[in-house]
Amino acid sequence: MKTIKMVTKLFEFEAAHKLDIPTAGKCQRLHGHTYKLEISVAGDINPETGMIVNFSDLKKFVNDEIIEKFDHFYLNDLFSLPTAENMGDWIWDKVEASGFNICRLRLWETSDSYFERVEY
Repeated sequence: MKTIKMVTKLFEFEAAHKLDIPTAGKCQRLHGHTYKLEISVAGDINPETGMIVNFSDLKKFVNDEIIEKFDHFYLNDLFSLPTAENMGDWIWDKVEASGFNICRLRLWETSDSYFERVEY
């Protein structure tokens, strides 16, 4: 069995959208969510810092590059189809491109529904 060490940071933002597809039901109408975003970063614990990643560095990046772009915005202005899946993949790519060793992402659209992407 392989051991993986990771840390996770939680973020929240408010946003509105509608899904312009016939199968979306009520979601075809304009509505909003309180999204919760979990970002997990994997790696070895640095013996000098005792950390996998500095939470402050991760927080600054995610707030500046993701949350500020989504919070209190109409997501249809940013995505042609603003589903949790499409948003989650976009966020993953952004975090990964920044150099953080992202290994898990959860984007909660409601209190009981989320998109998850995991790569170990």
